[in-house]
Amino acid sequence: MPLFFVRLGALVAISLCLAGCGRSESYRYKLTLSVNTPEGIKRSSSVTEWDFRQVSIPARGTPHRLRGQALYLDLGPNARPLIALLTSHLHEKPGGVIWDWSGAGLVSKFHGLQTEFGNDDAFLDWVARLSHVRGPVRITPADLPDLVTFADINDPMSVIEVNPNDLQAALGQNVTWNEITLDMTDEPVTTSIKSKLPWLSEYQAKNFRLDGSKYGTSRTITNQLSSYDFDQTY
Repeated sequence: MPLFFVRLGALVAISLCLAGCGRSESYRYKLTLSVNTPEGIKRSSSVTEWDFRQVSIPARGTPHRLRGQALYLDLGPNARPLIALLTSHLHEKPGGVIWDWSGAGLVSKFHGLQTEFGNDDAFLDWVARLSHVRGPVRITPADLPDLVTFADINDPMSVIEVNPNDLQAALGQNVTWNEITLDMTDEPVTTSIKSKLPWLSEYQAKNFRLDGSKYGTSRTITNQLSSYDFDQTY
């Protein structure tokens, strides 16, 4: 193919992309978990980013991109960690499955930013306002994404679901909530989860679920969860 046509094709592709992409807005939220333990209060935070872009090709809408990682709270030597996933799909919630979790609605309601999203611009206006909100909002265990721990942090098959209303059942005696907060922030997106879960990089590369399979074939927690629930920074 003549070089002229190769260059022309590239220009057309770029033009279509530019024509199909419009305004974009994003926000970052920081989830902080504080837990009472026999050794004192343990606390950890994780920052996640949601990016929304207005498009008109192939269809008009505002697709999103999530960047972030699960929150890993180390509860001390010989104790299981508490991990808040990026998702909320282990159990159906009122209104259906949420899947990708975001505390945006909780923060928006607290600060009086609720609005009717009559069109894409109204929604992006809301995202822009939300991104500038500051100040921690206290939330309840029921508001959290799915929580898990591992009997053996090196073995993904040892995953255990954590009941947000009964931490002690999975994490041991005298482990209770101290505080749960949510902030809008400009802090960097968290990128440390792979140093905590040594098997995660391999499972991500192979698109494995925690049971080592590639497909959802059962309702077991090891088959329902995958690397996607722990890391979306790639």
